[in-house]
Amino acid sequence: MQSFKSLLGLLQRTLPFVLISLERQNYINDSAMMVKKKFEIVDVFKILSYSQLLKKGGMMKNYLRIIPFVILIVIVGCAGSSQYMVKTTPIEGPSSGKALVYFMRPSGFGFAINFQIWDSDHFIGLSQAKSYFAYQCDPGRHLFIGIAENKRGVEADLEAGRSYYIITQVRMGGWRARMAFIPVTRGSEFWDKVGAYKTELNSIAPKEEELAKWEAKKRAKTQQIISFLETAEGSKYVIPLGKEDGR
Repeated sequence: MQSFKSLLGLLQRTLPFVLISLERQNYINDSAMMVKKKFEIVDVFKILSYSQLLKKGGMMKNYLRIIPFVILIVIVGCAGSSQYMVKTTPIEGPSSGKALVYFMRPSGFGFAINFQIWDSDHFIGLSQAKSYFAYQCDPGRHLFIGIAENKRGVEADLEAGRSYYIITQVRMGGWRARMAFIPVTRGSEFWDKVGAYKTELNSIAPKEEELAKWEAKKRAKTQQIISFLETAEGSKYVIPLGKEDGR
């Protein structure tokens, strides 16, 4: 089991680079990253051009090149999991006097990797692949922080009675995955997509007792991150989310 986990970790770190390599060699066309509704695995033989592969060299060599890509197709359809988050019934809207923030991760890529999400120095949950969680909070200003190999912030000004959305995505890192932390603002790329994500993704919620343990262990380090994000250098990694971006 331990060796399998090690292999899985290796695949998670190397597959992004494999994908880029395949793209550069024109082994993947525009349909390669398409997954059917309900996350069915696409037909590999419709994605790969067999004749093109044969022109590139020996049969075995090309098979070896295909294998990582086939594994990738399977992996992008997987949802994440952790001991800190559980599936739950979706929240319909904010409670009276509260604002609601959805943290959504639409892709299944890097499913074994979860991102920490904080409201300042308060740990609020993990962003998992093909899942989202909703966070109710007081209106006003909040600094939401996403932690992976890199650290990103969203400076939000929230209005009571409104819902807001933040998208997380996997990015390639040096030794482990980095993340993108994208506030959904009016007219932006994800503005018209979050409604569909609510029906397609798993709705999850944190285990409060587990969150408290994590927060106690990691708070001091997170406070250091907050201090950095408040500097001139760190502010480059903080993106605004305004009251007008609620709905």
